[in-house]
Amino acid sequence: MQQPEILSLAERLIPVYHSQDFEFLLGQMTEDDPPSVKILVKMELNRVMAPCTKPIDLRGRVKGECREYELDGLKHWLDDVAFNAYHKNTRKFGGYTEGVWEALSNTHNNFRVMQQRGRPIDNDANPNIEGGINVEAINLGYDLKRRENRLKLSSQIELKLDKGQVIHGVTVDLSPSGARFKVPSAFDYKLGEEISVKLVELSQKIDVEGIEKAIPYRIVGIDESYENDAVKFLRLLKLDTSKIIESVIADVLNSDNQKARHDNQDKVIRARSRGFEHTYLKHTCNLPVFFSGNELKLTLMTENNLPIWQYWHDERNQQNLSNLFNPQRMSHLTASGLRGSSNVIYSFTHEHKEKKLFFSMMMPEANREQRQLFWHIGAKKESWKAFRLSVFELSDEERSALAEHSNELGLETNSLTHCGILQEIADHTSRDDYLLTDKPRLASSELNRFRHARNPESNPACIYFDAQSRRKELRYEFKSPVALSMLDGSVYEGTSIDISKHGISLALNTPSPLKAGESCSINFKELQLYDKKLPLNQVPYTVIRISPSGKQLQLAITEDSQVMRTIAFFGKLIDHNQEKLVAKKELLPSNELLEGLHDILLDKMVSSPLYVEKKMGGLHPKAIGVNYPLKPYLAILAKLGKNKTFSLAPIYKGRTNTLLAQPMKHIQGSVPQYHELYLTAVKFGSRIQSIETKLSNEFETLKQRLVFVKKAQSIGEFYAIRICGAPVFDPITALVRKDLNELTQISLHQARSLEKELMSIVGYGELTDITEEVLIRLELTQ
Repeated sequence: MQQPEILSLAERLIPVYHSQDFEFLLGQMTEDDPPSVKILVKMELNRVMAPCTKPIDLRGRVKGECREYELDGLKHWLDDVAFNAYHKNTRKFGGYTEGVWEALSNTHNNFRVMQQRGRPIDNDANPNIEGGINVEAINLGYDLKRRENRLKLSSQIELKLDKGQVIHGVTVDLSPSGARFKVPSAFDYKLGEEISVKLVELSQKIDVEGIEKAIPYRIVGIDESYENDAVKFLRLLKLDTSKIIESVIADVLNSDNQKARHDNQDKVIRARSRGFEHTYLKHTCNLPVFFSGNELKLTLMTENNLPIWQYWHDERNQQNLSNLFNPQRMSHLTASGLRGSSNVIYSFTHEHKEKKLFFSMMMPEANREQRQLFWHIGAKKESWKAFRLSVFELSDEERSALAEHSNELGLETNSLTHCGILQEIADHTSRDDYLLTDKPRLASSELNRFRHARNPESNPACIYFDAQSRRKELRYEFKSPVALSMLDGSVYEGTSIDISKHGISLALNTPSPLKAGESCSINFKELQLYDKKLPLNQVPYTVIRISPSGKQLQLAITEDSQVMRTIAFFGKLIDHNQEKLVAKKELLPSNELLEGLHDILLDKMVSSPLYVEKKMGGLHPKAIGVNYPLKPYLAILAKLGKNKTFSLAPIYKGRTNTLLAQPMKHIQGSVPQYHELYLTAVKFGSRIQSIETKLSNEFETLKQRLVFVKKAQSIGEFYAIRICGAPVFDPITALVRKDLNELTQISLHQARSLEKELMSIVGYGELTDITEEVLIRLELTQ
């Protein structure tokens, strides 16, 4: 018998080596072999099962950072892979034996083993992602989950699980009420499980009463290590009221200077994290909405979600968004006991008798035939959209925080019950996908039940995520008789409500049929008496908004060379009557209200923000914002990254002009640009073997795209990602400025450095997982 066969027999007999049936099983397995085979197998088993007293030092021998561990009375220098292998093999061999020593000396990341197998020692690069675009991952909202300072500390601990298993681990950070530990992945950890922890290394170094006792914790989170599958990270909540951890932290930070330095460093880290959070909330392409029961009460505007807000406005520029959230639809999304829900909504608009009608359908509201009819009629229109609406119930803590700002901006924040995020996930550029199936034999009138009511049942408050005025000029209360003339010669009498150099609000005596964007002229009857040389009897204006009644209008002056004197006249009129005119106050949210909304939104991220900087003459991704646990496609990018970074090479490599340079050109008035990317990943176990990505417009035919998706589903994992890009003109918000001012008191240098870093952000992007919706429209769900 060959040596490999002898080793294989020995391996299979390891679990029964110490049992009474060992000799019987050994005899049975070698029954047909010569007596020498039985002797050789037994010799091999005796060798690998013999107790070992040799320490292991892997420093410089493995690809990974090593630290010292004291395990079963011996001190070893192990990396994470060997640390996990130690626990796995001591369970297998029943203790620290020669077999364990050999396993630790031959791990897959050992330089000698890698060389023998012909693997490159200096990198584990995937052939598809060489020269990866690696970016920092910023855990957005992490600061909200901890209201106390954490001490970063690497120290050996001993954990005892519910089942009595004793495991060695390492602290990552400690706080008075919680902790984060690095542990081997060889064991099964359960959320909610209670464990006891001994601070074995600290107990030898620090003289604190009770430090040698076990401290009870509950596991509240289990995070994968995306760089190394040999370890996991446990997030824990301390269950007792002992002050041992506070004493340990105080002892480690044994001087006032050390404590102040640690506290200040923690504030710097928080300020930096909040800087990226504010930039995300100011520039997100999604539309945050807040409800009181079934009624839309508040929308939060950003630099980039204006197209979504404007989409839901009709020919009068009246919002129809509140009708999207009709009571029947909201009762489905806010059912009692439902903490969070998500649904796809398809929509389009239809022009009928010069009126803009809105149609929307949520997935559960229609059967397959009705949905296909909606697709066939709607997808042929330029107004075709698909949205994802995610709705979250506000916690008692979140409600009480908002209640402190009750009645601010005329908004009863104490009545808010739910928060929602409206995302655009498809538009008319994907229309062919929705026309793949045959049109069902249903009458078009079947869609009438999906038509919105003409007038909104409620008008939500609309605020920007920034306490900075967005008005170009002040408006002043000004009541004066006027006459509005339409292009067809009809005249409507009325009165001005407020006026500025370039605009006016009117109240007409009778309804007008005007629509937003149409032209008209105003006769200022009284003002004409002040300057008879100016044509104040026919000042040209463009309609911005008209009320459902047709009587209230907002107008903007139509600028040309002949109107400049009239604009100058309004300017002088306002300047010379400052004491008489009352400026209309713009309702701006307080920093405190924005902080409350900030806290609510950050742990409800439905897409991943990307921050882009200008470097070496080109645009380069700088950082990506994430929440843990990661979405599956982000976990792939994390595994491809190095040194805790994410690799964006599968997405952006070779496409920087399409996905970064073009969308992020600094052109005023530009809107976000969107692209769909298809990604397939082939894995062996938890390791990624290959990655292939294509933009949807890189396929020559629809058939090629379908083949790509089907192949991806059969050999690996398939993801569809919607990528957006937009320029950033001013990343600094009022809240960031407040944080920078506070940081200046601690360290002027750190504050300037952070401001410079944030100001270097010139582009913003978002990655959104739209896999499910793409598979539904292509009818490839499995």
